[in-house]
Amino acid sequence: MIDYKETTKLKGSLDLKLFGPSGELKETRYIPNLVVQSGKNYIATRILGTTAGTLTTASGTSCMITMAVGTSTTTATVNDNTLGAEVTANGDIAGAARATISSATASTGVVTYVATFATNNPQRTNTSNTTAITEAGIFNQVASGGGTMLCRTTFNPVNKGNDDTLQITWTITVS
Repeated sequence: MIDYKETTKLKGSLDLKLFGPSGELKETRYIPNLVVQSGKNYIATRILGTTAGTLTTASGTSCMITMAVGTSTTTATVNDNTLGAEVTANGDIAGAARATISSATASTGVVTYVATFATNNPQRTNTSNTTAITEAGIFNQVASGGGTMLCRTTFNPVNKGNDDTLQITWTITVS
């Protein structure tokens, strides 16, 4: 009898690029992230398929379509289902929304997502012109606070001004 040992692992990372109002690169960071349990469950359901005639068309298997940012510094855990403090359209931060994933590619066990938080997303209105972003996540739903989260990470503050744009390139590697 052959004793097979599986060593499949998921790991992720993201590159943050903060651009100023005239397009100059103000800051760049590489940050490792955690693929959370709901993300692992999501990947398992995707193996079953999502189109008519396949094994399942169950809800909860839709593609990852947005990234969200937040202001919590609580360390990511495998049981997280949401960001600690997702930036939404409430309180001092007006009109903030999840950023739509503009590019998604897969090649040789590596999936890469790209999304951009444009000017005024998030937008500070009362206390300052800057939001100290300290966490990010990938979701399969547009609405803030909902959907399945694939991964989450926290990091030292990225101070995004109203006139800045923030581009996140997120890489998930299956090895």
